[in-house]
This record gives sequence, C-alpha cells and structure tokens, in this order.
Amino acid sequence: MRFCYHIQSHRSPEQVNRLVHAVKRYSPGCVVHISHDVNGTPLDLTELRSLPDVVIQTHEGGYGDFSHVDRYMAAVDWLNAEGVRVDWLVNITGQDYPIRPLGQCEAELVGSGADGFMEYWDAYGPESHWPRSRVHSRYHFQHRRLLPLSSRGKRLLRPIQAVNRVQPLVRVHVSYGLAVGRRARTPFGPDLRLHGGSAFSSLSWPVVAYLREYFDRRPDVVAYFRRCLSPVEAVFQTIVCSTDRFNLVPDCKRYFDFRDSTFNHPKSLTAEDLPRALASRAHFARKFDYEAAPELLDTLDAHLAAAAGR
Repeated sequence: MRFCYHIQSHRSPEQVNRLVHAVKRYSPGCVVHISHDVNGTPLDLTELRSLPDVVIQTHEGGYGDFSHVDRYMAAVDWLNAEGVRVDWLVNITGQDYPIRPLGQCEAELVGSGADGFMEYWDAYGPESHWPRSRVHSRYHFQHRRLLPLSSRGKRLLRPIQAVNRVQPLVRVHVSYGLAVGRRARTPFGPDLRLHGGSAFSSLSWPVVAYLREYFDRRPDVVAYFRRCLSPVEAVFQTIVCSTDRFNLVPDCKRYFDFRDSTFNHPKSLTAEDLPRALASRAHFARKFDYEAAPELLDTLDAHLAAAAGR
C-alpha cells in the first residue's frame, strides 16, 4: 500500500521542512505533494526537492473558500497526469504534525477494511455539530466576497451580522472576510444530501477517484459549492455520503481544539495540550505555531522515535 500526503501550506518554511522530513522518516515509500500558497512565504525548494518523491506546486491560497478544494483536486490531477499510483490520499496543513508513527497509522487505515476515514454528519440531522442557522447561512446562500479583513476588522464589523436574524433573503458574514450572500435554489435533495464535517480526511483511492469523476460529471454542483461559505467542510462529505457505496469511518483521525474558537480558527497547541492530543490516538494534530514554540516539535519527534522503537 502506498500513501500520498497532500500538504497545503502558506507560511513557516522551516516548519514545513520539519513536517515533510517527519512524514518521510515514518513513511519512506510515500509520495508527498505540497501545495504552497503562491502569495505565502517562499519554501526552501532545494531542501525539499532533495527528498525522494516530494513534489511542490504553487497555487492561489485562500481561507474558507473553494481554493482548499481546488488545491486538493490539483493533487489528484497531478497524480493522475504523472501516472503515480497510490492507494490512499491523506490531506493535512503545513501546521500539522504526526503524533503517532505513520507506519502504525497506515496499518490502522488499511487493516480497518474501510474505504476512508472522514468526519461527517447529516447537516440537518440530530448528530450534526452545527446549529441549523449556520448550515442555512453557509450552504443555502450564494456568496460574493467583497474584501479581506484583519482580525481587528472582523471584530469591528461583527455587529453588522445582526441583519441575518431579521430577514431571510441576504446574509452578511465577516469570519472569512466581508462576504454578502443571496438566497439561492440549492442542488440538495434525496440524491444529494447535505453533509458536513472536518476538511481533513484519509481516503482510499476508489473514493478519491469517485470524487474526481463526480466533479467532472456534475459541474453544476461544483459551481454551487464554489460560492458557498466554507465549502471544504461540506462538498466532499455531501458527494461521498450521498452515494451510499463506500464504507466510511466517521473519524478524521485528527486532533484539534476549537474550544473558545475565534472566527473558526483552532487554537495553537501548547505543551499543556500534548497529553490530551496524544491520548486521542489521532494520527495528526494541529495547529502548531513553530515560531512561537519550536520546542514542541522536538518533543513530538522524541515521542515518535520512542513509539516507533527507534
């Protein structure tokens, strides 16, 4: 079984280097596909390209928009175009880090007999993690992004979102920059049931191939999600869960902490968070701020070496 680790990054070249080295150390036969934000801090290409089966591409980045999906599909298209055969595709960010040896993680995925590990829930079902108002605003309106906002700008403009509670036709949001949406006819129905979940997953190639085929076959659905808010947290789940052909484990095997989240960002993990993260038995944790606490990656490297018996 061969794995591809798809990394979306935009900052901290040294942190990305350490992540790629850790991935290759514990999964030496894997392919690493890096999609780096063309507007982000430049990566150390010489260092990364010295490693076997590591490819770097640049793409337009974004936050809470369809760029995350486009970058994932660009990795799929690169694998197909280059004839690189893999059995699983795992997506992470440049601020993730493995918290278990990847050989053990890969054995768990393959040994499960499942087609993929993906957090998902029926967006309007009793198990949904989202309030109905969030689902409605994100995925029943078509949005136009007017301008990016700083954290201060988001705080200052947040009160204007009160307009969303007093009328049904338009929505104003600030979490992903200033965005205005109009109510729209959705493609959802019995054959396309709206689902949500984490943007991060570990999918076997048959699931990935189905997503690529669906994107080609249903450009109308893709176009609709392209103008939703945070489409990366719904489009894959909606497509895959609506087909009923795959055996999915509803666990993305990622550790993150959204408690007291501000504008949908998980907290930056600290030394105090590591015991909880390691106890989760997740495969990766995020997010780590290398500039603020580089010693955390040293701690994780020591943990991984011990866990792998090195």
